[in-house]
Amino acid sequence: MKTSFVMLLLMLLLAACAGTQEPPDEMLPPPPSRQSELTRLYDRLGNEQAGIGESAAKTAAEGDERDRRFMSSLWGTRTRSALGARRFATALAAKSLHQDALDWFERGYHAIDGDDELLAWLRYEMAVEYVALGRNQDAINLLGNRLGTSPLPTDLKRKYDELIQRASKG
Repeated sequence: MKTSFVMLLLMLLLAACAGTQEPPDEMLPPPPSRQSELTRLYDRLGNEQAGIGESAAKTAAEGDERDRRFMSSLWGTRTRSALGARRFATALAAKSLHQDALDWFERGYHAIDGDDELLAWLRYEMAVEYVALGRNQDAINLLGNRLGTSPLPTDLKRKYDELIQRASKG
């Protein structure tokens, strides 16, 4: 009895192992050479020279889903830059990859400590992505419920108000 039970378990284990499939290509990471290229691009996103960072962001945004997942993994293992996240998010938004753009704007927003003017801009840009995703109420809530006491710059205040109006019209 005990031997047959062990044999049954072994057969089930072998059947489970024999039935495994390779993951689909889109679930695999990019090849090592592409990983190296994406890592270099990621490291340039936050460059002080806008041209370098924006160029890296546009190039990285041209990648596929595997590339975007790999770029996301770099956020957890390399230096984080709110400005770099914003640049990449902007490039993703330009390609109509709104959920990915929202995720990167949020990364940038959470990477800032203290009261930085970039916070208000990232908040606005996240709201723009919410509207693009059809999540108008989330956009209204995000813009209308600021915790900071610093007044918005005049041009940004106007943008906030216009986006709230647009989102409320649905």
